[in-house]
Amino acid sequence: MKIPIFTGPTAVGKSDFAVEFAKQMDGEIVSIDSMQIYKHMDVGTSKVGKSERFGIPHHMIDILEPDEEFDVEKFRKMVIEIVEDIIKRGKRPILVGGSGLYVEAVKYGMFKGPSKDEKVRESLRKMEKENPGTLRRLLKAKDPIAYSKFDPNDMVRIIRALEVYIVSGKTISSLWSKREKDERFVLFILNIDRKKLYDRINKRVDNMFKNGFVKEVSTLLKMGFSKDLPSMKSIGYKEVVKYVDGSIELKECLDEIKKSTRHYAKRQLTWFKKYDDAMWLDLSNDKDEILVEVLKKLKWGDLL
Repeated sequence: MKIPIFTGPTAVGKSDFAVEFAKQMDGEIVSIDSMQIYKHMDVGTSKVGKSERFGIPHHMIDILEPDEEFDVEKFRKMVIEIVEDIIKRGKRPILVGGSGLYVEAVKYGMFKGPSKDEKVRESLRKMEKENPGTLRRLLKAKDPIAYSKFDPNDMVRIIRALEVYIVSGKTISSLWSKREKDERFVLFILNIDRKKLYDRINKRVDNMFKNGFVKEVSTLLKMGFSKDLPSMKSIGYKEVVKYVDGSIELKECLDEIKKSTRHYAKRQLTWFKKYDDAMWLDLSNDKDEILVEVLKKLKWGDLL
């Protein structure tokens, strides 16, 4: 069975599209989002609410506390197990999410790198603490390809990339090409006009604050989750932390989140353009026409 992965830039409408698709296809949704795995982080991750799921089962959401460690390899293993269970039960798995590394891991497999070396990692963490920005500059010098693909705040992956280089002498990007692709997965990239996308991003950020984003972040801090956690350093959360502690005003907080999110969307689109085997779908087009194109690509002839 061919299995769809619906991805694309943040705020493009992936979740709504996937839910509608699942309703028509008797499917179950598997999230491949790097932030929706965390409990208590609903507003800032634009997590699909229970009422918005319309009874469609959603997997890989709310599976970790914000301070629990997780990596792409564990993520992929869990996703594959869930996908195979869905198929066994006679349903259709539908994957959706915009986290490029997670999308890539599921479809193109994992590379075989050296085991983690805690001494190396601790040394790198110390370097970054003493001179913030050092690791990003070092990664740019040693592995510019990986540097261009990682979020500037994603210290977990930046440290892993440098660890691979230090331990093996090989860049992590050079190992990516040695993975084994899972041919079952078909990649669909959802997109809309850039101006419309940016308008959606701005409105989403405004709605986050109307829906209690500040309260959510304040609650997380009161629960004891450190502002230095990778999850709390993601876009939106790190800015609201600064607002909560009085470092910036509300307007500056909003503007920073909107700007960072727009830049993130641009990086996502750049990332997805490298996939020659992906089908791009303009969500501004007729929904029935999009559905037919997707079914043809998946070769789900019984549903055409």
